[in-house]
Amino acid sequence: MATDVKELQKPDRFYAVRRRVYGGLLLFVVVVGLPIVGVPFLRQRLSERVMTFKSAFSNDIIPAKAGVGENKKPFPVEFERPEPLLPRPPQLPSSSGSIAAEFPANAPPRISYPRKKEKKPEIAALTESSSEEPPAAPDEGPKYQTGQIEQSAYNLLIQSNPTIAKMVQGNNPSLHFVSWDAAGRGDDIYWVRLKFKSEGIPDVEYIWQVKLESKEVKPLSHNAREIF
Repeated sequence: MATDVKELQKPDRFYAVRRRVYGGLLLFVVVVGLPIVGVPFLRQRLSERVMTFKSAFSNDIIPAKAGVGENKKPFPVEFERPEPLLPRPPQLPSSSGSIAAEFPANAPPRISYPRKKEKKPEIAALTESSSEEPPAAPDEGPKYQTGQIEQSAYNLLIQSNPTIAKMVQGNNPSLHFVSWDAAGRGDDIYWVRLKFKSEGIPDVEYIWQVKLESKEVKPLSHNAREIF
């Protein structure tokens, strides 16, 4: 009879122990797992740790390599070191300032020397005017011409925009084409000017900037910017 009672108590102990183990696991999941799942920072760290252990066990770690001379990008500005400031020489006081010196009462009398003769105003004006440099010639502005190179700039302008070509051909009845010319502005840059005549209005000018090498055309004047 006693053996039967012991055999009946064994399943109860087994279920009690299993219940405690499951309860402990559930408590661990609630206390530790829920914060990890709910907080993005902890969840990201957990996933990084898992991937690190997985790569370590599977030996999938690829060493980082850097080829010499492959990076052609400029050095970042934030990592540049500022140039050290060079020491400056000490500055002496200017000679324009006046220094007043006090002499004792029993000091010997000072010797006065004769002053130099000042120049007459007329002679001084002549010497100053002779020393001045002649005034520089004022800038006369761009010189518009119709040479062979200017012709190339004019042709490039006509080919760049069909609206301009139609205006030159006379498709616009309100504007009559008068003339064209161009002025060199250095570095293969030319200003091409088109003149049109309208009823009751003086000559209307359209000016564009043309680069021959890059074949770039850009409007300069207000009238040229109004053309699409």
